[in-house]
Amino acid sequence: MYATTHLALGLIIGKISGDYSAALIGSLAIDIDHMFPAMREKRFLNIREYWKRSRSYADSGRSYFHGIFALIFFSVILYFFDPRFALIFSIAYLGHFFLDALDNSDFMPFYPLSKFNIKGFIPYFSKQEFVFSLILFLVFIIL
Repeated sequence: MYATTHLALGLIIGKISGDYSAALIGSLAIDIDHMFPAMREKRFLNIREYWKRSRSYADSGRSYFHGIFALIFFSVILYFFDPRFALIFSIAYLGHFFLDALDNSDFMPFYPLSKFNIKGFIPYFSKQEFVFSLILFLVFIIL
């Protein structure tokens, strides 16, 4: 899913939990691994290339942070500092997984140990995803 959809989910979880920072970090920070392919290929600062890549799920860079092991790792570390923050962060992180499983791009939740791949029914960067994002923002406003 696109960043706006994850933002909407983070806002919903933040409103329900009362902790926007944990919810937004858990919902959005996971996508930092999308930048790895661009950095590796030295195309990180090319705005046109970034925009082109952001609209395509091919070679999206979903890897370590989009796996259950990263979720466990970050959640355990955060738990030692603030258990409530860790819980909300983990719920938002899982929500990110759920949204990524809905779109038709590759999502391998057990990477790198397994190539088990989930592909959903919502086309990536599509009108359907845009409408889904709007519905989530509407839910946020209603709450």
